[in-house]
Amino acid sequence: MRVLVYGLGKSGLAALQLAVKQGHTVTGFDARDPSEWRDEITPMGASTTLRPTTVDCDVCIASPGVPIDHPDLRALQAQGTEVIGEIAWVSRTVPGPKLAVTGTAGKGTVSRWAFDCLQQAGMDAVLGGNIDPPLAAVAKKDVWAVTEVSSFQLERSPGYDAEVAVITNLGRDHLDRHGTLETYHATKRRLIEQQSAGHRAILNADDPVASTWAALRPDDTWTFGLGPMADVRLDAGQVWIADQPLMDARELPHEAPHLVANTLAAIAAATAAGAPASAIREAATEFEATPGRFETVAERCGVTFIDDSIATRDVAVAAALRGANGPVAWILGGQDKGADPAALAADADHVRLAIGIGAAGEAYVGALPATCDTHVVRAERGVDAMDAAVRMAAEAARSWGGGTVLLAPLGASFDQFGSYAERGAAFRGAVRRLLEEPTWTDC
Repeated sequence: MRVLVYGLGKSGLAALQLAVKQGHTVTGFDARDPSEWRDEITPMGASTTLRPTTVDCDVCIASPGVPIDHPDLRALQAQGTEVIGEIAWVSRTVPGPKLAVTGTAGKGTVSRWAFDCLQQAGMDAVLGGNIDPPLAAVAKKDVWAVTEVSSFQLERSPGYDAEVAVITNLGRDHLDRHGTLETYHATKRRLIEQQSAGHRAILNADDPVASTWAALRPDDTWTFGLGPMADVRLDAGQVWIADQPLMDARELPHEAPHLVANTLAAIAAATAAGAPASAIREAATEFEATPGRFETVAERCGVTFIDDSIATRDVAVAAALRGANGPVAWILGGQDKGADPAALAADADHVRLAIGIGAAGEAYVGALPATCDTHVVRAERGVDAMDAAVRMAAEAARSWGGGTVLLAPLGASFDQFGSYAERGAAFRGAVRRLLEEPTWTDC
């Protein structure tokens, strides 16, 4: 088969390497300067092009970051070329069972924890997708492919049929790409709409939108949630799977409600994949939170510092606000993706100070109700902005007699940082430097 790989980031390179290994005739293209990628892919056995619309190919594997309506892709489709994504290519060419997780927040955590359960059970499994590494880099024939799937990837995954499909929750995200909230949610819904009969859909019973999707597949749906009506639930101090108790809730390593919900989703997914209860129970007692996901990085002088740099969706930020003990000094901002800070007012009633950073910082704090003080930090460098925000938040919390400094940005990191991890590292560095000062070491 003649394959064009359009976009040579991590997933594109992984798809290109896989297609070459499979014996296909492969051409690579990237919009960057050719000096940045041509010499990298030529030794892999692929040819290169600077005019992708002239390539005679059967299928184009487009990277997630390339817009769905990009003119080059439209032109290729008009010529009869099928345009799909890396996840769809792997699904078609590397047969094996699939456990897929999507949602607005928590999908990476649930993917990792479900994978931990399968490993604990001794089941052959790999982990990839939107979570690093790309799925094409690790997929193996007849091995469970535990995959975090983003909305960008679902746009280009026709026919992707997962044996187990999990929707963690649904909020507001990527409206700059999808246009409307309804389109964004519909893209997520494709994960369960494309499942065959007998394949298991796992939905969040506590989510007002996702819970309604059970009607699409009433015979093949399980639910998870914190209430007593879900199939996998927390009730009477126990974790239950249907009518069977799995473990004492006190054995769970996390108490924050959103992390408990993620735990239940992973347990449901692993159960649906066939992992025995004993292995799931053992794995669940050791689930580790994703670095930068509601992570307490320090406690000093009555002030708790929490890094939730990965919280860029409204549901994730709402969970962080609910999980933080008040009073809260909230640091938010970054690159806007269509967020609505005002919708978080009910979860932010214990926020006493909101500090805006980055490109959207001023707009975000300006949209909050007048129930807390606000301040905007203006600094060209992200590190400088974070230093100033952490100092202001910490001194405020200390003046209140104690509280929480919470980084839950709502905006993406790419205005001033290379990634959410880099932004989180800047937060932790700012906290460390502050707490080395005498006024903080003496208490």
